[in-house]
Amino acid sequence: MPRKTLALLALLLALPAAAAERLVVVTPDISEIVVALGAGAEVVGRDRSSKEPALAHAKEVGFSRSLNAETIARLKPTLVLGSAAAQPPTLWPQLKQLQVRAEEVSSREDGRDFAAAIRKVGQLLGRQPQADRLASQWQAGMQARPARQVRYLVSYDGMLVAGRDTAADTLIRAAGGVNAAAGLSGMKTLSRDAWQALKPDVIILGSHTGAVYGGVKAFAARPEIAATPAGKQGRIYTLPPKEGMLIGLGSPAVVDQMVKM
Repeated sequence: MPRKTLALLALLLALPAAAAERLVVVTPDISEIVVALGAGAEVVGRDRSSKEPALAHAKEVGFSRSLNAETIARLKPTLVLGSAAAQPPTLWPQLKQLQVRAEEVSSREDGRDFAAAIRKVGQLLGRQPQADRLASQWQAGMQARPARQVRYLVSYDGMLVAGRDTAADTLIRAAGGVNAAAGLSGMKTLSRDAWQALKPDVIILGSHTGAVYGGVKAFAARPEIAATPAGKQGRIYTLPPKEGMLIGLGSPAVVDQMVKM
């Protein structure tokens, strides 16, 4: 082997190995990306909703909608990642005040920048080629299905419904449907009369709040629900909040499920 090659090899071997990141992921949508890109072992902290087996070793830092910057900083992370689902809104500036490197990689509540978020995470973790492939696959899976005049109403708990500018609205549009609550912005509480007036063909409830609305059977028996097309046809379903109210890697499969509802 030439001397120059041997010298270069010796130099490379003498260089210190790149230090692993100490990652904290504070929203389940972004934790999915980190795991999919093979960086799960570098995660030292996670929000309570990030339940991937690859993150079982990581310390919980609280619920994504009610986080504390000082609790996160105590883990001495080299990088904190999350989306607009991380609350309160002051979390990101507070982390920076504590001199913690923090990146809100997805800033839209409706998740329409999720492909860009995948690529951003890949860039930050030095896994750009994998991220580009993952983002392209996700975008292909989220291509809008043929338009249908099916009116969907997605509710967190049988009271709050998802209007425009929400993840549920993005899912409904990808399924080719119509958001019956598109006249509202964000999550809003509906009066009983409004449920009937919106005439949903399909109602989707959060599966985790069944105790609030009494379960699907009791909800369907409410007079204003029974009078809707969804109530008359028995098209009332449940989805976990991570699927029905948050955009993530599994959203293309959720869209396919909604098409069949």
